[in-house]
This record gives sequence, C-alpha cells and structure tokens, in this order.
Amino acid sequence: MPQDAYTLRYLCKELNLILKGGKVNRITQPSNDVLYLTVYTGKRTEKLLLNVNPSNPRIGIVEKEEQSPLTAPNFCMLMRKHLLSASVESVELVGFDRIVKIDFRLSGEFFDNIKKTLYVELMGRYSNIILTEDGKVLGGNRGINMFDDGVRPLIVSKPYVFPPVGNKKLPADQSLIEIFDKQSIETLNSIITANVQGIADITAKEIVKTFVDKGHVEVNGQEFFDHLNEFLYNSSFSPCVLINNEQIADVFVYPYANVKGEFIRFEKLYLAEEFYFENKEKIKNFKAKRDRLVAILNSAIKKVKKRLTAIKAKEKDALSAEENRIKGELIFANIYQLKQGQKKCVLQNYYDGSEMEIELNEFLSPSKNAENYYKKYNKQKRTLSAVAIQKEMAESELSYYNSVLDEIGLSEDIDELKIIEKELTISGLIKEQNQTKGRQVEQKPYRSYKVKGFLLKVGRNNIENDKLTSSARSNDLWIHAKDYHSSHAILEQNGQEAPKDVIKISCEICAYYSKGRDGGKTEIVYTQKKNVKKPKGAKPGFVKYDNYESIMVEPDSHKECLQDK
Repeated sequence: MPQDAYTLRYLCKELNLILKGGKVNRITQPSNDVLYLTVYTGKRTEKLLLNVNPSNPRIGIVEKEEQSPLTAPNFCMLMRKHLLSASVESVELVGFDRIVKIDFRLSGEFFDNIKKTLYVELMGRYSNIILTEDGKVLGGNRGINMFDDGVRPLIVSKPYVFPPVGNKKLPADQSLIEIFDKQSIETLNSIITANVQGIADITAKEIVKTFVDKGHVEVNGQEFFDHLNEFLYNSSFSPCVLINNEQIADVFVYPYANVKGEFIRFEKLYLAEEFYFENKEKIKNFKAKRDRLVAILNSAIKKVKKRLTAIKAKEKDALSAEENRIKGELIFANIYQLKQGQKKCVLQNYYDGSEMEIELNEFLSPSKNAENYYKKYNKQKRTLSAVAIQKEMAESELSYYNSVLDEIGLSEDIDELKIIEKELTISGLIKEQNQTKGRQVEQKPYRSYKVKGFLLKVGRNNIENDKLTSSARSNDLWIHAKDYHSSHAILEQNGQEAPKDVIKISCEICAYYSKGRDGGKTEIVYTQKKNVKKPKGAKPGFVKYDNYESIMVEPDSHKECLQDK
C-alpha cells in the first residue's frame, strides 16, 4: 500500500477537517503499538487510531476499538495525564515525510493555552508516537530509535529531533531539476524513490506514467520537476480500494492507471483505508489461526502415524502365531521319536503334507519345547487381539484428524476456525487457556440456502455436522460426498419429495464444501436421515449410512441461493 507522504497528505486534510476543535475525552492502549484517542467533535464522537506496528503503521478514524487491558500501560497513562480534555488544534503532515503532527491546546481554571504536540512517525520499523511540549519530549511509545545512519535517543525534557532523511529532498527542492534532467524514462521511477522524500514505488510509477501519457518521450528536468509537483499537490481526488483476483489488494488516493484490477470507490480516504486495513487484518488473523491449527493437527497426525507403524510391527510379528501352534502340535505328535539335546528336527506337516523344520532348545525336553511353542502362540494371539483394537482406534483417530484438516481447508472466515479450535479443545488436542475459559465462541447458524423453495442447511465443521444431522427430521435428505470428507448437508423436505433438480443443486453445493472441490466432478450420496446412524463413541462428524442414491456433479457454491450473506 502506498502509505507514503502523498497519501498521508490527503488523509491529514480529512482528519483535520473532522477533528479540529474536538475534545479528547478518552485514551486507550490495547497493545504496545496501538493507541486510540476518542474525540468529541460537537456533532459526534470519533475514534482516532494511531498504529505504529512496524508491519502495519497507519493513522485513521475507525468505527471499532480493540479491547484494552484492565491496567493501562505507562505510555497510555502519560497520554491521559497530558491530553485528556485537550482540544485538537490541527492535524497536518510534517514537510513531505511520513510524519503526522497533531497539535493540542489545553485551557482551564489553573492554566491557559498550553500547547502540546503529538508526532506520529509512520516509517516502517522506525515507527513511533512521541508527545512533546515546547519542542521538548514528554515521552514516547519507544524510548529509542535505531536508524540505518545512527541512533536517535528520545530523552524526556530534551528537544525532539526529526528522524534523519538521508540525501532525499523535498519535492519542491529546485536541485531536483538537475537530477531529473536527461534521465531516461525507464530510470525515472528509481530516481524518484531514491531522491524524493515520502514517495512509494507504486506512486513513483504512477507519476512517470502520467508524464508519459502527456506525450513526453524524453525527460526535461524542468518539465518533469513541474509535473512531479503538479501531481503531488494537485491530483484528482477519488479514494478507492483495489480488488485484484477477488482479493483486496491496495488503497489509493485515486484509481492509479499503472495497476490492474477493479476499484471500489469511497467518499473519504479514511473510509477506504478502514475498509482496506480491516479486511487485511482479518486475512492476517485468519491465516495465522489456520496455520496454527494445521501445525497442531500435522503434529498429532505424525504421532498417530508413528504409533500405527509400531502397531503394525507388532501385528506382523504376531502373524506367525498359527505357525507356532502347528510346531507345538507336531512336536507332541512325534514326541516318541525326539530326544533332549536335539537343536532342531524335521517333521512332516500333516496339514499340507510338507516337511517342516523346527528349532529346538537342546537343554529342554521335547515336551517343554512343545509347551514353549504353545506359550508363544497364546501370547501372539493375545497380542493380535490387542493390536487389532489399537489399530482400529489409531486409524479412526487418523481419519478424524484428516477430516479436521479438510474442514480447515474449506473454512472461509476466522469464526469457522474458532469453532474448529473449540472442537480440538474439547477433544483434548489443544489445551484450554485460563484467559479464554468462560468465554463462548460466537457461533453463526449453519450455511443456509433457499433452493427453489426448499431449505438446505450445510454444516461447517464436525461439531456442527453432528448437530445438524441429529436435529434433522427422519424424512429430510442427508447429503455427503462419497469418497471425500465434506460438510453434512440437510435438505428439508417437510413431508414433500424434493424434485430432482433441487437435489442436484443441493448436491452441487455439498460438493463445493468437500475435499473434492478442485477435482472436477464429485460423487455425492443422499439418503433420508433415518438411514443415517452415528456409532456409539464415534468421533465428531463420523456416521454410517445405507439405502442411498448417488449422483456425479460439478462443485458449485450457488451463491445466488445463499441466505446468510
């Protein structure tokens, strides 16, 4: 995103118009990098967000506020001490850099017209919030800034010093004319970003494109200098968010011509930025939670597979049980011709007529050797019986974990992941945290579709699938992918018989919410709910069914039928 000085300049103009004259009546700090100032403007209350997270620095007006800790951090207490009841005098950009300056004025019974200034430095990993009075530091969000070209200590009562800008110049600096003169069009982009303050690469590309669109094929220093300043200070204003491949990609002062995609227009830039950042944060949180759940499941799957390998090794070893029984039986049958001291013997196997070589313990009598083989046989029989149960449990556990992995892959928002997280907590795979105990995960209803007058409900996780299936009426249609994990879907028939086209659409929706979504045509089964049974003690989402029909369909979300949009 071009959260550069060009964009911030327009944003500061908006914030100044909205907040000027407003009074600060609340200050909160939910985390180290995030601060909220609640300002009453006389017409309404606005929430000013100051975020100096290195990966996501921003300033803007927002609707919602993050939950704050019960004990306010030290910097928050400092801000409350100096700025509560203060009036906002102005919001403006410092020079042409990514620094926003907010002036406050305090007046009261015991003091008159005290001016305090808050500097919000939105500079990536160097971002900071610094409160000053008479040019001297009162405190900062970070006590020290380490810049590439030196250290800038922020010491209370010492003068506030602006961050270093290196060799970059203000856009109006006449010395840029010589730098631009006779450069090639192809190099202009990098020349701008290397020599002009506060311009992002994508904005530099737009400046060059608009210059070329005017018919320029060569660079005259004075002409390009004039064009640069005309662009930065007199561009058209039409805030928008860029949508590329159905993803929210960027936010701009106006629709840049050098980017591809569709634009959503907004009346105000701060509204466009709130929409962009809110969705970006949702995507970030969604990916973080998804990756965490996937990592937990992959670790559990690895452990189960290791256990299965050990079980199968025991099973393989125990498969010789029948052979040991036959050996013991043959020794007893031929005990009259065997003597103690023999290390082995060759006896005829009367079951198949073959000759069988049998190892003997030379220090034991033939009868004791036979007893040993029977002991091995009985032990192996017990082992086979035990490992059969262990193997079934491990395979069931593995199947369950894989089904949850599929659920995660089919999840579309963080609320669905939270329900899956709750499911894994209940199953004991995730340890419940003390701070989350007692908090209920807000659960949305099932996905609901209206298919030509019939209601189709689609589960989004194993817990929901169980509830959906168990609550269905006996003549409702239960729908599921045949060879893949999928959501359980219930088509309510209400005593009627759903037409074939309704069943087909319902099966297409079920196929869309299955692991076979990207594999082309998928076989979907459907049967009346009375034919669906959940075995006692089965994992969430696991059922058995019979007396079903099946249909091959192409996965289709049928968004036009979705009710809970």
